[in-house]
Amino acid sequence: MKIRRDFENLHPILVECIQKIQAEIITIHSMPIRIFETARDRQRHQTMINKGITTNLFSRHLYYTKGETPMYCTAVDYVYFKKSWSWNLRDTTIASWYNLFGNLVLDSCPELEWSGNNRKKKDYTHFQLREEVIIENLNKYPCAIQG
Repeated sequence: MKIRRDFENLHPILVECIQKIQAEIITIHSMPIRIFETARDRQRHQTMINKGITTNLFSRHLYYTKGETPMYCTAVDYVYFKKSWSWNLRDTTIASWYNLFGNLVLDSCPELEWSGNNRKKKDYTHFQLREEVIIENLNKYPCAIQG
């Protein structure tokens, strides 16, 4: 179950946003936030479902290749990192970094939406391209929309 952090198979607009986030937010503010996962193949996603990490059959992290219509991944996860990865939102320092980071990303990259703003299920690590951006660019960059 390999976690990918490369930009291969990512939607080109998402790659532009990631590069902007690194240069304009993480580096300038010395944020303890790092990319945790980019594109995910079907095997990794199925393993996550089997382990109960996710219940979603579909994910914007998925990409498709080899004998299928190629489709770009449209999501990225960023996680607090200071000597080790942490998702601990009970730690107020970590929670405040996630909130600051999420809001700075939205200010810098209007092409993205942040799951930290989700009313039903908050996911402070997850960013994805807005559906409108995907639809506007479907002819150049095929990818899945729902999810």
